Amino acid sequence: MAQIIDLNNSPQPVAQASCDVCVIGAGAAGLYLASRLSRDGLRVVILEAGGAACESGATIGIEPVFTGSQYGGALEGRAFGWGGTTSKWGGLLVPHSELDLRGEATREAIVWKHIVDVVRARSSAVFSALGLGGSPDFFSLPEATLGSDAKLLHDHGLATVAAEFLTFRRRNLTYLVSARLRRDLSVYLNAVASRWLVEPNANGSGAVSTVEASSQTGRSLRVSAKSFVIAAGAVESTRILLEIDRSTGERMFFCSARIGHYLSDHLSCAIADVHPEDRNQAATLFGPIFSKGRMRSFRFIATSIEPLAPRHFSHFIFDIDDAGFRLAKSLLFSLQTRALPDLRISNVIEGISGLSRLAYNRFIRSRLYIPPQTAAHFQMDIEQMPHLANRVHLGEKTDRFGRPVAVVHWQVNETDYENIQLLSQRLLKKWPDRSLGFPRLVPIHLGDTQPKPYDAYHPGGTCRMGSDEEATVDLELRVRGTQNLYVLSTGVFPSAGTANPTFSMLCLGDVLAGQLASQVTDSVSSN
Repeated sequence: MAQIIDLNNSPQPVAQASCDVCVIGAGAAGLYLASRLSRDGLRVVILEAGGAACESGATIGIEPVFTGSQYGGALEGRAFGWGGTTSKWGGLLVPHSELDLRGEATREAIVWKHIVDVVRARSSAVFSALGLGGSPDFFSLPEATLGSDAKLLHDHGLATVAAEFLTFRRRNLTYLVSARLRRDLSVYLNAVASRWLVEPNANGSGAVSTVEASSQTGRSLRVSAKSFVIAAGAVESTRILLEIDRSTGERMFFCSARIGHYLSDHLSCAIADVHPEDRNQAATLFGPIFSKGRMRSFRFIATSIEPLAPRHFSHFIFDIDDAGFRLAKSLLFSLQTRALPDLRISNVIEGISGLSRLAYNRFIRSRLYIPPQTAAHFQMDIEQMPHLANRVHLGEKTDRFGRPVAVVHWQVNETDYENIQLLSQRLLKKWPDRSLGFPRLVPIHLGDTQPKPYDAYHPGGTCRMGSDEEATVDLELRVRGTQNLYVLSTGVFPSAGTANPTFSMLCLGDVLAGQLASQVTDSVSSN
């Protein structure tokens, strides 16, 4: 099993470590990459800024400053500690696909084609590495379960995708670091990457030789490695890159790279309510189901769209207010976060009968229990168009570790609102009417009296990949202008696309793991 060390309790004021690959961050990206590299026999060190329990950035002293709207993706959307945000997330997996491709010839089109090709090639490998078994059935399951309804939707211009939820036992991805892995994997908790040593090369590119991590107790750890991967989430990974660039004294990365700019996310809002008379029908047709022991939910994506229109998807939201559901959710979330549930005896007594209904529907009917007449809404998630002014940059103030704070400027602009209005109208026009057996949708007009769209904690764009002059990393995720520094986070995506980013990010990580393993093998062979 991996060796887990709390740097706060290190007996040495300054410790040393060496490895093949040093990974910054023990969230989804870092854990997946480290487990893959360890399986291939590489020596890996993970540096995680948080401790054994995941906490907010404010708790450990890494808190951003906002100059625009408060961005949830930089607050509730991230956690520091063993497991990162996987200790709190819903475990949803869904891929980017051909539905993300457009006909235009732009720099983003090249990147999206690369992402889609990687997801297509690596989906089965990621399923295997996650221990899910079998082949992904994101697109075939709707055809098998919805039958003619899926075909009818497709005839109306809507593809149906079955998103997959990891079981609660697997949602915290720390399970990937198990006894099956080699002991060549070391994890340092409370180890904040605070200083980088970069050595310039004759060809003009830099190579990272050492990273120094600091603890809250004043201990430090110096890690030397052949390669370094920043996998600390979009905002923190961007902050680290900007720190490295500033600390070298001169611009190390390509001068044209727009590091930190184009911060974007999914914007989510309900665009229609299900007609009260059709609520049960919506729950029966499109409520979450269980397949192979895992929960699945359906989402709908336009099969064709104008080249420059934002990517988007839609799905049903059910306002489940059931004592048994609340009790089960509280208990399972506590298991996921390794914390005691905050429950009163009255909550438990009230929820016990509801648990039996949940269990019956789960194990007998293979469906999530949705009480009769539960209110339902049709929600659209639309990618925010990348804007230069939305960005992450470094402030003048420093945090408790002496590092410059991350300043986040993020806003929803008028173009975003116009896109929401336009695409919601087009989407609802595609929805089959009641004469075809579908639940009626009552449009909601986004206005002053309606809730504003909110971000979905899917930050992207700040470390964008590509082959153009503004890209931060190339298509192999190597930071342009360096030899051995890589970024694996949702920040490498040019925009949010039609899917939650985690699964596609893990597919990119699978490719990166193979590249790094090959480099080590080639280095050993040449010696």
